Amino acid sequence: MSASANRLFKDEAIPDVILDEAALWLMELHGSQFDPQQRQKLKEWRARSTAHERAWQRASMFAEKIQSLPPEGARALKKLAGADRRKAVKTLAALLVAAPAGWLACRYALQSDGVRYNTAVGQQRDVILDDGTRLVLNTDTEVDAVFNEYERRLVLHRGEILVTTAKDRTSHPRPFSVQVHQGNIRALGTRFIARQEEEKSHVAVMEGAVEISPADNASAKVVVPANEQSSFTSRQADLPVALEAGADSWADGMLIAHKMPMAAFIAQLNRYRPGKLRYDTRIAGLSVSGAFSLRDTDQTLATLEQTMPVRVQYLTRYWATVVPR
Repeated sequence: MSASANRLFKDEAIPDVILDEAALWLMELHGSQFDPQQRQKLKEWRARSTAHERAWQRASMFAEKIQSLPPEGARALKKLAGADRRKAVKTLAALLVAAPAGWLACRYALQSDGVRYNTAVGQQRDVILDDGTRLVLNTDTEVDAVFNEYERRLVLHRGEILVTTAKDRTSHPRPFSVQVHQGNIRALGTRFIARQEEEKSHVAVMEGAVEISPADNASAKVVVPANEQSSFTSRQADLPVALEAGADSWADGMLIAHKMPMAAFIAQLNRYRPGKLRYDTRIAGLSVSGAFSLRDTDQTLATLEQTMPVRVQYLTRYWATVVPR
């Protein structure tokens, strides 16, 4: 985000009623014939106060951001303008409060024609999409598939997916990409994993390559080739490094560990168990190696007790702690 944009979003909060009015003006601008008389009224509205002008600057930045996302940015605003007005104004006004990094997902908040897939904690799901692409959802995952005449796009709201792209058979092959909170992942004929984390996203490429585009820094694009991986924020992508062995083993219900610290192993296992799995810090550095079941985490914990100097204390079935033996 530029310094001026930073100042715009760190300034004194803009009253909700003014944000609502800015959202309404933006919808009018993109949803109907905007004549000179309306433009004059908008000019007068902006001149009412500094808060009015700042609200419009945010609205303008918002419009520019989504219109820069080919090919449907402007159509998203037009679609919103034709929706239920009261609900639409509140949706758009809420988006104007967010910083630009959060706007990248707005296009999909305004669309309702995607197909949503999800999994619960400990569940996995295998889906074949309309174009033949195979999508495997990992534990606690939610993703939308937005396919149209221009593009094939997945919107990963949370969790982790394994994507094996199919060749597009349409007369004008459409690009395939995955949208995450921090930016965009464009597939270059590939098999890859995308994982949405709290502060960043992670990509691991098994075949082909992907291009990472951070949301707030167009010049920071990075290509990740086969057998490499990278993490990225909305501003910067890490340089690719070698892919860990067994990175996609979760799709087969397995966790492959090679000298993995116990702390990291428990963190991974915890993703697949309802409730809470913890560990005593005294065993955090123990090295774990082997192949472990993710579909039967109780059995995996029993295996740890049999092969490592640890035991599992159960407060309840869903609250367990791994401690030294």
